[in-house]
Amino acid sequence: MSAAATAVVPAPRPEQVTVTAAQIQRAGIQTTPALARLPEAGGTDGDAVVLSGTVVPSATAMIVSGTAWGGMVQEVHVATLQAVKAGAPLATLFSQPWMELQRDYVELSARARLAADKLARDESLHADGIIARARLDESRSAAQLAQLAVHQHAQALRSGGMSAKALAALPASQRLSPLLTVRAPAAGTVIEMPLAVGQQAEPGASVAKIVRDGPLWVELQASRQQLAVLAVGDRLTVAEGCQVRISAISPLVNGVNQTALVRAAQQERNNCLKLNAFVEARLARARTQTGALAVPTAALARRGAASYVFVRNAQGFEAVPVQPGAAAGELVWVRGALQDGAPVAMRGVAAIKGAWSGLGEAAAEALAPAVPAAKGQP
Repeated sequence: MSAAATAVVPAPRPEQVTVTAAQIQRAGIQTTPALARLPEAGGTDGDAVVLSGTVVPSATAMIVSGTAWGGMVQEVHVATLQAVKAGAPLATLFSQPWMELQRDYVELSARARLAADKLARDESLHADGIIARARLDESRSAAQLAQLAVHQHAQALRSGGMSAKALAALPASQRLSPLLTVRAPAAGTVIEMPLAVGQQAEPGASVAKIVRDGPLWVELQASRQQLAVLAVGDRLTVAEGCQVRISAISPLVNGVNQTALVRAAQQERNNCLKLNAFVEARLARARTQTGALAVPTAALARRGAASYVFVRNAQGFEAVPVQPGAAAGELVWVRGALQDGAPVAMRGVAAIKGAWSGLGEAAAEALAPAVPAAKGQP
């Protein structure tokens, strides 16, 4: 590897910009101290970023309870916004297909028993050498197919809510019922019941929508200015003792109101958030950052790929190279050769940069106002 390839580009050094006090006054240059800690209140406070939005269920919290068999709604057991436990009855349907499924199960169970008895006889006859192996294989295959059909229908009955005890007793009792009870697949809150008593439910129809117990989401609207200070992972305070963490920020801006969707999730479930509630969230950003100071965003000046701030001294200003970091409202965290409380130029930065871009004392004259030419002179 050549020496040129391994050469390290030196970091920019502070440079002096000579400016007199009179020139500073004429140019309207103002300074503000660099802060090691954000203020507790004020327009530049990180907590001043306020977002509004709505509480919604998470994508994994919503479940739908439905029925695979059609029927007439005979009874509704719950109401919307009611909390239910797993297995709780939601609605009862009068379903002819459900009764036919039970009848088929009883019939197939009888056929399976006959096939199993025939297989046992054929195994005995084959052992005595009375029948050929081919006949035994046919009997074994028939018994397996019959048992498979029974298992298939038993699974359908279990998915419809029939208990294992009732399923085991059905072939002997042959007590068929057209009443199908749809139950909650998980604990949660019922947010929608689209069916009413007397209504005909089609196969596959939704009986209830349930939000499972668990952390909720907050969907917020952020302006383009607010998006500049938000990042995935930031904590937002919704209410006292209630915080959410930003999990996603939409890359798309709404063309009508020029806002983007920001989604934040609860870290743990508590009663501070309610579904469909309108909420306001404040940015809960840390007020300090190790090794960094907060300066106004307007104080940053760029030359090439490097960023600088102008620090007031006896000779004017010193251009100090810094590395910008995260934004905090109208402030930005920077790292560099800065001291806490250093007077950083926040207004008139363009005039200082113009003087800095020139060379020597002539550059300082850029800060002086133009003198109008006398009459009769070119």
